[in-house]
Amino acid sequence: MKFRIIILLLFSVSAFASRAQLLPQTEQSLVKWMTLSEAMQKYESRPKPILIDFYTDWCGWCKRMMQTTYSDEMLSQYINNNFYPVKFNAETKDTVEYLGKKYGPVGNGEKKTNALAIKMMQEKLLYPTTLFLNNFDKSKNEFVLNMVASGYLEQRKMEPMLFFVLENVSRNAPFEEFSAQFEKAFFDSATEEKIKQLVWLNPKDAFAHTEKKQKKTLVFIHTDWCNSCRVMQRTSFTSDSCMAYLKNKYDLIDFNPETTDTIVFQGQAFVNPRNAQMPFHQLALAFTRNNLVFPTMIVLDEDLKPVDAIPSYIQPVFLNDIIHFYGEDAYKKQSWKDYSDARNPKR
Repeated sequence: MKFRIIILLLFSVSAFASRAQLLPQTEQSLVKWMTLSEAMQKYESRPKPILIDFYTDWCGWCKRMMQTTYSDEMLSQYINNNFYPVKFNAETKDTVEYLGKKYGPVGNGEKKTNALAIKMMQEKLLYPTTLFLNNFDKSKNEFVLNMVASGYLEQRKMEPMLFFVLENVSRNAPFEEFSAQFEKAFFDSATEEKIKQLVWLNPKDAFAHTEKKQKKTLVFIHTDWCNSCRVMQRTSFTSDSCMAYLKNKYDLIDFNPETTDTIVFQGQAFVNPRNAQMPFHQLALAFTRNNLVFPTMIVLDEDLKPVDAIPSYIQPVFLNDIIHFYGEDAYKKQSWKDYSDARNPKR
């Protein structure tokens, strides 16, 4: 848990403080809530994921979530910095406009539900409900990522959701799998022992030796503030299916592109200017052809020649396929698709 808290502190403007006394719902939350209209306007000028909290005035667990999860200083600061947080009364009597359509209250009796809330909550009217939106597709007039979480969410449950959405982990893994790996990464004591079994080399020292290698090399490019990077390094690389093969077939290099070391690679010196135009190391940009995504895994052959750059979080089952694809030199004979299909005919 200590490791995880350190990561979150990178997004906090102040040190951890003791929990405040419970206050009324409107005052207790440290999240800077806005309306859906305000969030959409901000998204147009500067895209960031949108978090929507659906609540009702009579929902006790909604108030409880404001008094606990959304009053946590570090979590709230993370949301404020990286999301557009929206509070949406599902029983509002107002007409709400969203993506060119207007939605009003529907139903019988005094307690009517807004049609937009019904649509966004996928007709499951449970409160509170949290909706995460990201990656708007203009051609389809919709968000590509649309993830709903029903019920009360404590901090420990919400953290992997925030990381999953913000860091686009959905490109390569379902949330349930990422959440399970998140638990292993930060709450499973056995993980710490597994991490010690893998040797990660410093890029400056590793690339100083220019002779032909006996093994291929995997360069793991990541930063300290990338949470999916940490999950991948602590679980995918140390998984039972991958670790023994990695030890046998690969040298592993831990490359933080924020380093200021001068690194000599293939006879050329690369530096990190550390300015607004180039905040990351030149070698990381060269490896990724100026398309740096966190994390990215670089595969080098025995002559340290780049073979492939694989972006984004990779879950253990796919990492196992990837390291065998290159470790067996299968990439020289067949496409990744053909190899993967043959290796996993039932997947």
